[in-house]
Amino acid sequence: MTTTGKYTTLPDWLATLLWTLVALVVLDQALDRAFPLPADPRVPPSQVASYLDGGRSVEAKLRRMFSTHDTLAAPVTLSGWVDPVRWPADRPLESGRRFVTVFGPSFALAVGDTLESLHPHWQFRARGGPAAPVSHVYALWRVDRSRVHSDVAVLGILASSLRGVDAASGATWMFESPYPYTYPRWRVEGDSVSGEWPSLASSDSMRAALASPARWRAYEGELARTDAWYRPALFRASWLDHSVTFRLLRKAWAQRETRLHTARLHDRHGFKPGAEALRTARALAIQFAREVRADGGVPVVMLIEDRGYDDHLERALGADLRAAGVPCMSTHGIAPPTDPGTFTADAHFRGELNQRLAAALDSLIREASGPGGGNPSETVPR
Repeated sequence: MTTTGKYTTLPDWLATLLWTLVALVVLDQALDRAFPLPADPRVPPSQVASYLDGGRSVEAKLRRMFSTHDTLAAPVTLSGWVDPVRWPADRPLESGRRFVTVFGPSFALAVGDTLESLHPHWQFRARGGPAAPVSHVYALWRVDRSRVHSDVAVLGILASSLRGVDAASGATWMFESPYPYTYPRWRVEGDSVSGEWPSLASSDSMRAALASPARWRAYEGELARTDAWYRPALFRASWLDHSVTFRLLRKAWAQRETRLHTARLHDRHGFKPGAEALRTARALAIQFAREVRADGGVPVVMLIEDRGYDDHLERALGADLRAAGVPCMSTHGIAPPTDPGTFTADAHFRGELNQRLAAALDSLIREASGPGGGNPSETVPR
């Protein structure tokens, strides 16, 4: 420290440090204001704004996307909820047709939709959500089975979503682009599974909780107890959400957490046999088949191998499911994930592959239906 007359000046190194910090803060806030998110959550942000916002806390993202009413909220807030109040109404079953309900992510729903177009004796119903893990899909089945009888029920298991089985919301294990729907964290108990159902099971209840500090704290406590992906520093909103620098740092940390969590379940050689998510998925698929049969329906499990998974899901689950008497098909033989031509620009199967998968699904249903082969005139007993 030096003095000039009666004034004291800072050492050069400290002055440089302070001015550097001031410049960084100005640059940070200038970036934040130069690339804002659209005021309307229904409007997609620019690529730069989306990148800079990727590290915003989950809570802050949810508060923005829910807005004050469904009509003003981001479309994703309405998808995947286990509460049937907002589910679309089913078409009445047409004469000479049978209900086939597909429970799963968009891959499975596309195959089910194609099945109806190729084979008019099926009337397709859909229950699912974006990137839905099997624990979420099974919860949808449990709710739907008490409302509508499905002659055939198909459970779709997506390889890349298996890591969401030990979560309780699409908002925790998909940090950068969270899906707010919730579902139970199922646990294997003997030869069955049990789970704690979420207290927030609809878009209305989530919006109400976001408006109530006490209810929101209770929900965070629920996640801390049931969701293996929950991290308070990634989830909770704070003043750091207004800093581009801290958002980028949080984003990097979230990506590291995702890599570490996924590595405990899967590597380039396949799924790890002792992983909890794998054991839970196996138990859920077997219990699903047992319950569908108890309801007088035909169960089918579809193992969906998406990009980066080759035949890993088939090798991890296929033999066990068939040994348990569960009708099962894998997509990798028809839509090989190692072939870049398998996928469209949005990473889904090409249309002609969905047609071939639908034909394979129809054949499996006929085989599993026994005498009559699944024809409408030979309906499964109810």
